[in-house]
Amino acid sequence: MQVHNKPMYLSSESFKANGALFAGNDRASPSEIQLIFGEHIPPGLHELLGLARRTCHGPSEVLYHEGSASNTVYFVTSGFLKLIIHLPNGRARIVRLHRPGAVLCLSGLFDGTNKHTARTVIPVTTLCLPVNAVQRLRTEDPLTYASLLERWHAYLNDADTWIAQFSTGPIRARVARLLSFLSEFESDAENGELHLLTCDEMGSILGVTSESVSRVLAEFKRRDILSRHDGAANNHYEADMGQLRHIADE
Repeated sequence: MQVHNKPMYLSSESFKANGALFAGNDRASPSEIQLIFGEHIPPGLHELLGLARRTCHGPSEVLYHEGSASNTVYFVTSGFLKLIIHLPNGRARIVRLHRPGAVLCLSGLFDGTNKHTARTVIPVTTLCLPVNAVQRLRTEDPLTYASLLERWHAYLNDADTWIAQFSTGPIRARVARLLSFLSEFESDAENGELHLLTCDEMGSILGVTSESVSRVLAEFKRRDILSRHDGAANNHYEADMGQLRHIADE
């Protein structure tokens, strides 16, 4: 069954009631939808995303807080952000980084609570849908709903990769893997361009101290594995990807 384009389905009032933030009446463009799901997606999902609201978030802006009600599903179309959990000792730990194409808060389909705090690293644009609109797909358009669950399954697989890459091995290798991962967020990953996180952020991801990260980065800069061109922004670097891959395999 197709999803019907009814005003009550994704009205501005529905978004306000469900806690979503949106800018004006901007709708998703075909290119944004293709970025998230590629060229071959169920018609119902294409129609649904075409009705999503586009939202814009500045640097270091919180989209939602850990423990808050999960009212909105976010589809990231530009920028990147970090997911944070707070440990029993009060420390914050970055457990995931997300780039364009990511889908956030699908867990709201099952238990209604956000498991992380989502904070932008650089400006982020998302497409937003109320969770209750997505839940209706379960009965109205099972094929579309299954496509979203496939995204959720891929997300869980990424979690396994995250643990394996960034939580095991020597600190130099783990920093090199993280830098390689950050370069993949750029449009031309093979050139080694990347947005460098702070030492605190990298330490939070790797589960080590910021001082340990700082020492490794200082070594990489001395050896020209990591360099910044004149006029580049302070956090924009270029990495020698060949050397990074070699160190990552240590």
